[in-house]
Amino acid sequence: MPGSLVTTPPELLEQIVLSATRDAQRGPPAALRSILLTCRMSYNALSADANPHLYLMLFVDKFDVSAPRRNIAIDRLALPNLDQELKKRFTALHCFRRGNVDDPQLLEAFATAYVMMLEDDGLNWGQLLWAEFPSFMEKFLRERLLSGAADNDGWPVENEINALAVALFWLISSSATVSNETEELRKEFMDMLCPFAFAGFRYPCFTSPEYEFYPSNQDAAKISVTSVHGVYPPVRPVAIEMVYFGESVLFHIPPIAPYAILAYFARSERRPLAIPPHLPVNRLDAILQGREGPTQDDLIYFNARCKTHFALTPYKDSFDVLMKSRRHDPDWRRSIRNPIYCSPSSPQVLYIPGTLTGSWGGSFIAPYHEAYRAMLTTPVAPSPFPHFGRFPLYVTFRELYCYTPSLPASFAEDAGSFTEAFLPAGCQWREHEAGIEIYNHNTSFKAYYHPPREGHVNQQLVDGVPGGSNSSSYGVSDVIITGVTARPQTETRHAEAWGGYKYIGRIRPTDGLIVLLRVPLDPAMIELGRALFRGYVISSRNFVGRWRHVSNGVQPADWEAIFSLCKDTPLP
Repeated sequence: MPGSLVTTPPELLEQIVLSATRDAQRGPPAALRSILLTCRMSYNALSADANPHLYLMLFVDKFDVSAPRRNIAIDRLALPNLDQELKKRFTALHCFRRGNVDDPQLLEAFATAYVMMLEDDGLNWGQLLWAEFPSFMEKFLRERLLSGAADNDGWPVENEINALAVALFWLISSSATVSNETEELRKEFMDMLCPFAFAGFRYPCFTSPEYEFYPSNQDAAKISVTSVHGVYPPVRPVAIEMVYFGESVLFHIPPIAPYAILAYFARSERRPLAIPPHLPVNRLDAILQGREGPTQDDLIYFNARCKTHFALTPYKDSFDVLMKSRRHDPDWRRSIRNPIYCSPSSPQVLYIPGTLTGSWGGSFIAPYHEAYRAMLTTPVAPSPFPHFGRFPLYVTFRELYCYTPSLPASFAEDAGSFTEAFLPAGCQWREHEAGIEIYNHNTSFKAYYHPPREGHVNQQLVDGVPGGSNSSSYGVSDVIITGVTARPQTETRHAEAWGGYKYIGRIRPTDGLIVLLRVPLDPAMIELGRALFRGYVISSRNFVGRWRHVSNGVQPADWEAIFSLCKDTPLP
């Protein structure tokens, strides 16, 4: 009897479908849809209810699964849930491919794409390219990002869709895409991003108020004030419900400001800092001339090495030996917070140990005080929005851990503690090779923090499981970060060029926010000022945020600068 589709065994039909879809790996399984429509027999053999194994294989062929396996319970990866997730992702991809920036499904599609980028090990990005997602994002930014600004005193709106759009715009950026932008398009993007980047009084950098070490579960801040721009801290989109592998979860919207700052810096850096010919050629020349400050050599070094790192680019560092998605695990956990992992007493699930340790270089952009004050006191957005100059910024960081049974430094739940970067008011510290001792002369309080135990950092990087499986990673109750401008391998080169500072601060356990107090290395130079740096490490690549003069964080800053730091890596 001649063979026919009707007499073909279901197992063979499954192999035919898989073979056909693997020939066209990007995009939905068109061959499956065609076979399902041929007859009832093929539909009964290949539907999700009848053949869940087929949909498991399709999902594994089309999308990355390493990150979901790390971050969610294994029973969530059951076959029916995979079928739902498969359909949801292709619905989002079709939304982008249609090119309609007013599509009513766009918010869910953006949330899906954001999770796909955080879970990307190659396959997810390939599917987004099939959907022509980069072109869609450019179209969205140019046609819709500023919608509503005219009715908001000229200020763009930080809603759920805009926040995800700017975050995605950064995540899909690369050196090539930025280089290929025309000068006009690059300026257009920078103009769009400027308000989100600089106006901290409207667009906070933080998932919850910066002065709260243990933020409440309420949407409203514990303390708020009002200004000409409304309530501060501003009310921003917090979370939406989304279905993720068959379960309804709260998806926490990332703040728009850190991603706007990164995208802005990446474009600012296309124009290197000018090298004035009157500067000394190098440090020796400066010494011979009796001059202080930067040299031509310092500026050449800065232009060559201190550039914002793109999430998609390999940099020959420790994270490049990992799957790409591993870099995004802290960002993933900020958005989809699994209560099994996110203990309020431990910061390590929102921070990969070893991330900050090492030498970092980058820049900050400081608005003119008069221009910033005018923005702060006037409800209407400036038009055009001003742009400002960049300044080099260097620091070498060190991570120190409090392991149980030692007790961490105390913390007072009030806004005033923010002025000390979440450290006890009036405390002092002694740092040495074996760690740091934090103490207060007026009390019997002392706390000890140590460098990572042997195997702690490496185990975290290899396992990719919150808490790791090595006993060295257990019992971390707090993380202290210290820093200094001078780098050991260059002695005092950067301090001599750009000023010397030391840093100390803490990681907020609920979201991985890093708050650092910066003070001059030389006590006689206290006029340089104390400052608070606050921000996140995004994609384990860039430490990004804002810095302000010391305050309690309750009032909007009188003046604030933005910064982007990246870990020093070998030159290509």
